[in-house]
Amino acid sequence: MAPVLKLMPVKVEGEAVASAVSNSDLVVFVSGRAAYRLREEGIRLDLAGKIVATAEGRKGAVMVKNAFGVEPQLVADSAEELARLIESCRVATVFHHGERAEELMKRLSSLCSRAYEFFTYRAVPDDEALRALPPGEVYVFFSALAAELVAARRRDVLERAVIIAAGPAVKAALEKHGLNAAVPPSGRIGEVALFVKRLVEELGNSLGQIG
Repeated sequence: MAPVLKLMPVKVEGEAVASAVSNSDLVVFVSGRAAYRLREEGIRLDLAGKIVATAEGRKGAVMVKNAFGVEPQLVADSAEELARLIESCRVATVFHHGERAEELMKRLSSLCSRAYEFFTYRAVPDDEALRALPPGEVYVFFSALAAELVAARRRDVLERAVIIAAGPAVKAALEKHGLNAAVPPSGRIGEVALFVKRLVEELGNSLGQIG
């Protein structure tokens, strides 16, 4: 799946961020790049005594530690997986990456008395990439926003494709447009790639038997 979204940096209010974090017991960096973006803006955070989490695996954990000197205690490979790991929360601060992590926020709204949300990047449509999308045999979506965008504006390329959704939020975005998608057991890139490989092989075998 070619990128159909561009990430645009967002100006972050340092005082608002510092105040939110100081009031929080849980601080979530959906992507490690959010931590780097905060440092680029000259924002320093005191994360001592906080539960720190990331949804970008070990890569995200390293980026958070590089930015703020703290090793995240909760490390997941997707926002959905991270939502399942969080067991308690009083107040949370969440740094989104491009789009809102809906499943994560649903979980936090059920656990926390309050959740502050900040964006360090916003995802915007790449119109040129959208126009250039070819009809495909297999389309893989890792982003609910990208899935929504392609389903709404280039449904024609999906009509005869096998669609893979890397997570329930992505699947839900496609279902809004009447599109069914297969969901791998995990949203990890490597496992999604293996799932797609096996699915393509199964489809190839099925077509061969029909022929």
